[in-house]
Amino acid sequence: MQIYRDNHPRAFTLRFLSLLFLLMGASGLIAFVTAGRPWQLGLLIAVILLAVLTIPMALIIVFSSPARVTERARHDPGFPRFPADTDPAKLAEAWRLVRQGRLGPDPEANQLGRIVVEKELSSKSTTSSFVVLGGAALLNAFQGISRLLMEGVSPFVVVLLGLAILLSGLSVSVLFLAPRQRRRSEAFRDAYDDADGEAPGNAA
Repeated sequence: MQIYRDNHPRAFTLRFLSLLFLLMGASGLIAFVTAGRPWQLGLLIAVILLAVLTIPMALIIVFSSPARVTERARHDPGFPRFPADTDPAKLAEAWRLVRQGRLGPDPEANQLGRIVVEKELSSKSTTSSFVVLGGAALLNAFQGISRLLMEGVSPFVVVLLGLAILLSGLSVSVLFLAPRQRRRSEAFRDAYDDADGEAPGNAA
């Protein structure tokens, strides 16, 4: 997906938004069909899910990531991007090395890792991840509480509320894990630049 995004930004953004609307629309439809009586409440849930959740999330994506990032990749020659012929297995290895903050034995994976670091350090993906996970948590909590008020306690309600708690925890953990990953990304960058002779200390 990242390789495709870098080389076909508009097509990627269009497909990403279409998938988002499909998922949110499906959630609203499920809420409408399973709400039971009164049907007006089910319709209200569907409208809220589609209007209150889908539109803001779509706007966030349009004006943040991936749309702005992909447009920058399209128009800025200096923006780090993955070549169209990038091997996905090599890219996965590059991500693993960056997560560990160290170089690997494969020069191609290290080079891709350097691109990964540039993307991470120049993006605001932490905020986007927090918003998406938080929105998903609110979606599950809203449906779970609605079903709880209409039907009482049921296995489906327990699953929805459990997912809401799990996603809330993940969204909060993103804020705590992001600084640590940034330090590891910087460590990988410094190690790569030192090995490549690009660090300031090696300029002479």
